Amino acid sequence: MPEKQKKVCKVCKIEKNIEAFAPNQFGKNNRVLRRPVCKECYSKKVKINPEEKREYEKKHPRPKIGEEFTCPICQRTFIREHQNDVVLDHSHTDGSVRGWTCSSCNTSIGKFNDDPNILQRALEWILNKGGELKAFLFSFLF
Repeated sequence: MPEKQKKVCKVCKIEKNIEAFAPNQFGKNNRVLRRPVCKECYSKKVKINPEEKREYEKKHPRPKIGEEFTCPICQRTFIREHQNDVVLDHSHTDGSVRGWTCSSCNTSIGKFNDDPNILQRALEWILNKGGELKAFLFSFLF
């Protein structure tokens, strides 16, 4: 009998059977990819406030597929092609709605755990490391 696949939850850091992680999307050859957080930890996440979501969507409907959208974070303008390319961002602290963003920016905010301190450190990292690279390139070119 084959050994069951295991995975470590990004939140509780416990190694669990793969079935403890919900399917999330599909990879190459329709391989099922699982969430990085186990079902138990995921169920504890603060979900979007459903009443606030309904009210927001009434006042600010999601752009339809085929319509133009400009993300308020990255300022990228694109024509919607997929159901999940524009998503309703919300706080994972209190469930409040923040607004429509592109899925890339929404995912990025989530990867930084909605933490402004982490985002600030990332900004400083880019600014400081970018400065060193620019200085290096400048000195190399001139």
